[in-house]
Parts: sequence; C-alpha cells; structure tokens
Amino acid sequence: MSKVRHFVTRLTDSWTEILGSYVLVIVASATLYSYLEDKPVFDSLWWACVTGLTIGYGDMYPVTVGGKIVALVLMHIVPLLIIPLIIARILGTLIEDANQFSHDEQEQMKNDIRAIKTAMGLDKVEAASKDES
Repeated sequence: MSKVRHFVTRLTDSWTEILGSYVLVIVASATLYSYLEDKPVFDSLWWACVTGLTIGYGDMYPVTVGGKIVALVLMHIVPLLIIPLIIARILGTLIEDANQFSHDEQEQMKNDIRAIKTAMGLDKVEAASKDES
C-alpha cells in the first residue's frame, strides 16, 4: 500500500508530472488501440482523447476484445485518477490555509521550545536518555 501511496504522491508533485501522466496514458492507449483495432495512429489518438474524457462521440469504438479492454482501462484511469489529481492540484494552489505557520514562525516556535526545555532542565534529561539508548 505504501508503494501505491508513494506513486500517487509522486504523480501530484508538479503540473509536469500530472500532465505527463495524462499524455502517457493517452499515447499508450492510442498506440494499443491502433495496433489492436488496425486503425491509423491519428485516428487512435482522437479516439483515446474522446474516450479518456468520457465524451464518446461514437464515431469510433473498439470491436476486438483487446480494444475493449484498453477502452475500459482508459475510461477508468482518466476520470477516476488523472482528472481528480488535476482538480486537487488546482484546489491546492487556490485554497490558502489561514492557520498555516510561516517558516519564520515555525523557526521561532522551535527556538522558544528549546529555550523552555533549557530553562526547565529538560534538555539534560533528553540527552541522558539518548545516551542510555
């Protein structure tokens, strides 16, 4: 499960990775569709875009079992994985957390905690417990 989480987190690191994943899925699906359905590459790219975005004009559709499997996978990956990642990325840039501390505030809190521990003598206790471990 942690490998899946790492993979999904990696997909959301930047716009380049999200859009690259989308293009990769479209190109791979179009290539497989072209091969399995014996269709021209440009027509297959058209089909992959229309199918992936669940528009489905009906002008082209798979007739082979392999083509239908490619279509099923494509129809699930794009709307259930890629599009939510894009939406999450957009929302992440638009929504500002008013409670989020700045870097300077975090550093000040760390310094304050160190000073409190030193004043209470807790820094010596922690150092002794580390030495025992």
